[in-house]
Amino acid sequence: MRLSRMRMLLVRQVVLVCMVVSLCLNFRMLIGTELQNEPLQNDLQKAAQPCELQREMLMDSLATMNETLHRRQARTERSIMQHTSTTSLPANPGRPTATVIDSVIIGGRPRQEKGFLTIGIPTVKRDQNATYLVSTLDSLIEHTTAAEREQIVVVVFLADFDTDYNRNFSSEISRKYSQHLDNGFIQIIQAPQSFYPTLEELKIKFKDSPERVRWRSKQCVDYAFLFQCCRNLSEYYLQLEDDVVSARNFFTGIKEYLERVRLDDWTMLEFSELGFIGKLFRSSELQRFADFLLLFYQELPADLLLNPFLEIVQPTKRIFKRYPITQ
Repeated sequence: MRLSRMRMLLVRQVVLVCMVVSLCLNFRMLIGTELQNEPLQNDLQKAAQPCELQREMLMDSLATMNETLHRRQARTERSIMQHTSTTSLPANPGRPTATVIDSVIIGGRPRQEKGFLTIGIPTVKRDQNATYLVSTLDSLIEHTTAAEREQIVVVVFLADFDTDYNRNFSSEISRKYSQHLDNGFIQIIQAPQSFYPTLEELKIKFKDSPERVRWRSKQCVDYAFLFQCCRNLSEYYLQLEDDVVSARNFFTGIKEYLERVRLDDWTMLEFSELGFIGKLFRSSELQRFADFLLLFYQELPADLLLNPFLEIVQPTKRIFKRYPITQ
């Protein structure tokens, strides 16, 4: 029962993973050291005292962390209530409201009804004349029927801080795909820079250069913002990148697989082994993953944070489906 309660706490407060691991390692070291010379019964009695002390310290930390998070959430809610502009988000929001999310849409029309699938595509400024995103969008249009597109929302996230580039690129996309933006199949969003932490003086790990650390840390925050914007659009969410081409009948394949298998205990299904490409989430889980990324954006790249997140929230092993959704 104690383990079950701890798992519930871990789900709600993922930041405590490291603390729990440390507690377990210390407990193991205490037992292993003292069992060398004394009987088991005496050992456990002696080890129980420091272990109990650490448990008390952990519970104190839990209470402190919970209070801190509540204060931060209260500040966020007050900031959103006071927010009257339609051009920016409050700094580092926890859960932006629908009104605030609407302000970051710079192309396309939100649909009134919830769809079946949202496809998120983050993109940044590439080399001159690069047309990766256009190829990706063309393939999604070509490989879906008009009826299927009514169940899909493609969210293109312009994740560059260059607002002039974003505005010009959004205009190009709007001219080329005006019909699909008007009917809600494609939406274009951008994030205000105030959403991001400073991205300076970040932790250096894996012998990465400061530029590499900044890039992967920003990417974690990019994904967190994209997930927050997409969490209420559809029942499921599929992550793609701006340089892939979708396979024929990919939508039919995903839908038929979900209807045939009818799995209950899953957070994410994998239709590709490549990084973040082809990861299918329940939209109801996007906010939790966004919170997780915002907590650990300095620690690991986004794709490497998948494993620890899934170990907490998904009781089964990672589920890989060998069905091609990209070419």
